[in-house]
Amino acid sequence: MKSNMSLKYHKDVSFSVAVFYLKIVGLWLSTSLAEKWFRNALVTYTVLAIIFNMWMQLRGLYFSWGDFSVSTYIACNSLGLFMDLFKLLIIFIHKKKFLYLIVYMQKNFWHFNYNQYKKSVLADAKRMCIYFVCVFSFLSQSTIFSYIFMPLISNIGKNKSDRVPIFHMHLDLPLNVSPYYEMTYLIQALTLYQVGVCYLCVDNIFCIMCLHVASQFRILQYRIANVLSLRDKVKFDQDTNLDSSDEFYAIFRKCIQQHQALIRFCTTLEEIFTVIILGQVLTFSILICFVGYQALLVKLSLSWRISLVSFLTTNICQLWIFTYSCNALIEESMNTANAAYAAPWIYLSMDKFGEMTRKDLQLVLMRSRRACYLTACGFFPISLETFTKIMSSAMSYFTILKQRTVDTIE
Repeated sequence: MKSNMSLKYHKDVSFSVAVFYLKIVGLWLSTSLAEKWFRNALVTYTVLAIIFNMWMQLRGLYFSWGDFSVSTYIACNSLGLFMDLFKLLIIFIHKKKFLYLIVYMQKNFWHFNYNQYKKSVLADAKRMCIYFVCVFSFLSQSTIFSYIFMPLISNIGKNKSDRVPIFHMHLDLPLNVSPYYEMTYLIQALTLYQVGVCYLCVDNIFCIMCLHVASQFRILQYRIANVLSLRDKVKFDQDTNLDSSDEFYAIFRKCIQQHQALIRFCTTLEEIFTVIILGQVLTFSILICFVGYQALLVKLSLSWRISLVSFLTTNICQLWIFTYSCNALIEESMNTANAAYAAPWIYLSMDKFGEMTRKDLQLVLMRSRRACYLTACGFFPISLETFTKIMSSAMSYFTILKQRTVDTIE
């Protein structure tokens, strides 16, 4: 069984990528005391990297408070850093539940006991996860590397005394002189990369969890709708019909148990991520608006503009993946009711097991009409409608900023 799970794990590209980034941050299982200390050291390093970058950004905000363009740029960076620290804190608080969900997925979602249809459903979920995780990871890493290499491009043709680091530290030190410049640049680059990994690792695994639990609801729908091929057995004698009712109820009961397990999985997912979701929703429109303002309306060099456009694209992609994953969970959990009604229960006799099956079926129908969804701290559910509302709000703020810029120029 362990070898099968290991083989499945290695074949899933999206999960392997997500786990790789989680290990870099330190949010992963430890199998020994030495590995536990190493994971704790990585978490500590990640927290210190975020705090160090926040200190640089807030110090830069203090020295450039009168410049609206620079202040909004630094504010966007600071907001992203705050979300990194916030997500890391929440995941660390719920670390046991978070790791339990990952182990549960490996044991119960990715086994080999599937027929052809169930394998196709699982393959569709994996394919979608690969698209989302790889695209989002590529965009996030591109943004980070553009920030890292941007000073090197800007410093071409300049004197050593005019060299600029990744972020201005506003210290009364000769940081533009060798070897202090190289040391400063290396420290900033390493901490910035760690911040970038922290920015994407939690969202990657969140996307995988949502899409795979949605696929399990699809598999459950198939199991319920095809409990027994009773529609082709209209004529029963009494004994055969009784045996079929007994068999139907036994299989249908396992489907109910699977449904309950998926609901518990969604409830735990809600407990872990509900506060993170609220923070994401509150910051997405602000980030998209102000980063779009920086990228499109502020006069910048080409290297700066490329970095900001990459950052803007990453945020929009992140918002789309975030809302699409939650929306898939809503739709598939509600479709369970249709599958339950389509089950061949009408061919069962009104014996003991037939009556029990009908009563349980009513409960499944009533529960499935209430979708399993993830909320922003209980205020509202997250769906694709959330994407349109956030984008609409961001465009409204962007229009106001654009009008302010035009009035300032005039």
